[in-house]
Amino acid sequence: MVLFKQPLLKIPTIDRLYALPLGGITLFWITIIIAMQSLQVQAAESQLSSSLSLTEAIQRNFNNNPELQTFQYKFEAQQGRMVQADLSVKPKLNLQLEDALGTGEYEAFDSAETTLSISWVLDGALREKRTAIAFQGKGLIKSEQAIKRLDSATQTAHYFIQVLSHQERMVIAKRAITLAETTVKEIKHRVKVGKTPQAELYRAEAELAKRRLVLLDLKHEIKSLHRQLAAQWGSTYPRFSSVTGSLTQLPTVIDFETLKAQLKHNLNLSKYLSQRRVTEATLQLAKEQRNIKWSFTSGVRHYAKDNDVGIIAGFSIPLGITNRNQGRIAEVQANLARNQSEAEALRIRIETSLFVFYEQLKHGIHLSELLKEEVIPRLEKALKATYKAYEVGRYSYLEWLSIQNELLDAQSALLNASLSAHQNKIEIERLTGAHLNTSSNE
Repeated sequence: MVLFKQPLLKIPTIDRLYALPLGGITLFWITIIIAMQSLQVQAAESQLSSSLSLTEAIQRNFNNNPELQTFQYKFEAQQGRMVQADLSVKPKLNLQLEDALGTGEYEAFDSAETTLSISWVLDGALREKRTAIAFQGKGLIKSEQAIKRLDSATQTAHYFIQVLSHQERMVIAKRAITLAETTVKEIKHRVKVGKTPQAELYRAEAELAKRRLVLLDLKHEIKSLHRQLAAQWGSTYPRFSSVTGSLTQLPTVIDFETLKAQLKHNLNLSKYLSQRRVTEATLQLAKEQRNIKWSFTSGVRHYAKDNDVGIIAGFSIPLGITNRNQGRIAEVQANLARNQSEAEALRIRIETSLFVFYEQLKHGIHLSELLKEEVIPRLEKALKATYKAYEVGRYSYLEWLSIQNELLDAQSALLNASLSAHQNKIEIERLTGAHLNTSSNE
């Protein structure tokens, strides 16, 4: 396997080690290391030979996708904001010295007045509103996480069916090679008995070579697709050799109005609802900040001249009771209106996209059924009839080749139509959250 390829190929190094005057124990450990490497290779090959289902692929994505892991830290950061929002303004300790270090009778501290006081602001309502914003912010992060999980699962599903389609393309390519090999064998026999010119054999051999190149291209492409699929769960090396499933199991179409009703579960629309809750909480905070905040002070004052002590108390309020925080309130209200407009625009776009995907799904299913039930069976019969006609000399090699290519093209078209149907199924499920079942009959 690739993971162990480089260490196993260091043959010159091992040869140099064995050329040294080694003791029996050293040779023993080298033998053990080589045996362990062999076991590791076998284990890797066994792991690589396993197949992968769509459910397993999506679960791996949820468990190991690095982008999804970042939400853990977003929640931790938001939790810190919630703690911070719930903190009240701390009281202030004030120490004031008056009538000291001056002139005359105030030259020293004999006539000084010393005041020790505590002041605080009543901010319970503000703290409650700040906490509400932080709490709704946590809900917004949950919405973003759900959207990211859904988008990530959708992307994984798309890569998965691309791999699946390439597997089925390889089946068609191998079928084409087998057909070309049969053709070459038949033409060789006819050339040998003098019924067919040598040029037709060259054409058939060239066609066989081209079909082998198609299979080779698919093998290279599927390696890249394996890598892209594995990257969905943060792996740089695919631990599977194939995926399970069949594109011929087509989705079941349900009524469009039923699907449309499911748009209420669309996560992107739900995110706008979460954003609206955050903005509404922000508006409540802005309105609370508009209110006058009372500040209270209490303490004791010492009179050095008479050595007496007195209690002081007071309060303060800001001047100007009109037009407080009006700009901030107007800003947040405008954001609320914008949120509603954007949500409505998004709803229209989503509903339009749903209709497009729905029509494409129906078209893909209809095309698949037409090719599978009407076109391909007739082309298969035509291929058999053309071969029989070719054997008796009624058709040329080019006519035989033409019907072969028509059949292979129809099989590829069936695969493309089925792939399109599944791609649209994935997008419909992403938009609605509804699961579309697939037919079990092929």
